[in-house]
Amino acid sequence: MSNKPDLASAGELELDWGSREQRAPGHVPEPAGEPLPEEPSGAGKGLPGDPRYMSRELRLQLTGLLEGPGLRMRQLRELVEVLVPWEARNQYEVCDDTGRPTVYVGETGDGWGSALKRNFWPFYKARMECMTLGGTVALAIERPWSFLLAHANVEAWDGRLLGRIEQRFSVVGRKLELLTPSGTVLATVEGPLLKPWTFRVMQRGVEVALIRKKWNGVLQELFTDADTFRLDFAPECTDGRLRQLILGAALLVDMTWFDNRSSSSIVGPGADLLDIIAFWK
Repeated sequence: MSNKPDLASAGELELDWGSREQRAPGHVPEPAGEPLPEEPSGAGKGLPGDPRYMSRELRLQLTGLLEGPGLRMRQLRELVEVLVPWEARNQYEVCDDTGRPTVYVGETGDGWGSALKRNFWPFYKARMECMTLGGTVALAIERPWSFLLAHANVEAWDGRLLGRIEQRFSVVGRKLELLTPSGTVLATVEGPLLKPWTFRVMQRGVEVALIRKKWNGVLQELFTDADTFRLDFAPECTDGRLRQLILGAALLVDMTWFDNRSSSSIVGPGADLLDIIAFWK
């Protein structure tokens, strides 16, 4: 009999997750029409990542993530990474369906010391920060070194722990679990064996989102690891905190299975052929 907790609903999540001081937001002009409510004091109030306590600038910038039907996540690569086998910092541009930038994602760590650790240190810990156009950290994903199964911590805009993402062993595909800070399973991310570029986000047996790697053309797929992902949210996926975790899961999917620093295969070397033919699916 398994002791794993049941999937949690939004109302079942814990309320006492701690707090930290709010980071200073940038400035974004208010749209025409009905004015936004007064600026909330925000940090440390409610559940971590609750949109109701975000700054005015942050809520506006994250509209595509919190309310939109989908996002496009495109990895940015430098020319040197094409010419030589050298891993620079991971960088992504995340846009909504209209092409409007939502956040820019960048891996922390400048200088030669960080570059050498990124390429040669086997225990390297990656940290990704999602920044708004105004320079506000909207979300942070930290992936510690792991021996077999990947995992990551996701921090909300005010520095509190929003949740965790943990890889589970599976012989028939790829699987992640999205967890609250206390370890309650909020949703699962399932990648079918024969469709290694597709990941279904399931909550209580219902698909609430879909993460898909897109085909970028033969040259880019063969000579770089610059990936493009599409995130589609079902109408039932209205929890802004869950949507933030799903974006974190998409980043972990890329770092775990499609990054040159990791094996992109399902069961180890030799299964990468499935990735090459997956765009026909």
